[in-house]
Amino acid sequence: MQRFILSILALCALVLTVSMATAATEAPAELKLEAPAGIKATKNPVTFPHAKHDAAGVECATCHHTWDSKSDVQSCSTAGCHDQPGKKGETAYYSAFHAKNADNSCLGCHKIMKKEGKVVPVSCKDCHPK
Repeated sequence: MQRFILSILALCALVLTVSMATAATEAPAELKLEAPAGIKATKNPVTFPHAKHDAAGVECATCHHTWDSKSDVQSCSTAGCHDQPGKKGETAYYSAFHAKNADNSCLGCHKIMKKEGKVVPVSCKDCHPK
């Protein structure tokens, strides 16, 4: 009987360990989006309400489109992602947030939602406070 109880406890510990390892990545509730070093920003940084997007059901991979769900989530300005200066091109830092026709950029997604009648920020001053 004791061996059975120990087996059950070991199984529970294994299940708990595996479930903790595969649990969703904890994201900060809020973060500040700033241009990376070497890219001159023309507007103030954006305070991004991560928790609000999570609550709205936005999947992590929508914005973190190269994330494999196993490794650590990288920022948009990580080398090789959106780390280039300028306003055009997929790797431009600006494009990650402002591409109007991309549903995984902030502005692109918010424009889609606005067309659906939802109240979301779409103007510069809504996101970039003075």
